[in-house]
Amino acid sequence: MRVNHQDEQADEPADRIIASLTDLAGALGRLNDLIAQRLGIAQTDLLCLHLLNRAGACTAGALGAQLGRSTGAVTHMIDRLEKAGYVQRKPDPQDRRRVLVEAFAPGLERIASFYDQMDARSRRLTATFSDDQLTAIHAFLQGSYDSTVEECDQLIR
Repeated sequence: MRVNHQDEQADEPADRIIASLTDLAGALGRLNDLIAQRLGIAQTDLLCLHLLNRAGACTAGALGAQLGRSTGAVTHMIDRLEKAGYVQRKPDPQDRRRVLVEAFAPGLERIASFYDQMDARSRRLTATFSDDQLTAIHAFLQGSYDSTVEECDQLIR
């Protein structure tokens, strides 16, 4: 994020895109915070559930690495989510010594319901772009995601 004042107009397309990404990140953070409040969970708990939804069951260690949280913090988070009925711990079928954390489908469906309207609006928006444009947008978003993950990894070190 570069320092930018409202009265300065970004002239370059790259500047406008980066400014829009910053605005989008803020809006998504606010949305996720509001949804977490409605669900009665912490925003990090919601991020954990998003990860479990995308990746499937995984270990507490993997969750901690993805979320940038300590083992103790992740254990406490899993305890909260288990008590609230969002996740369960289960033995790893590949290694009995390990425990996997798995999200319950009803909880994920409840969370997804908060995103239904935004999903529909996003699908209407994507319908206005050609397949080539959508391919370019996807490549840009995936590259931005990869860059953000790399930046997180550097900050953790």
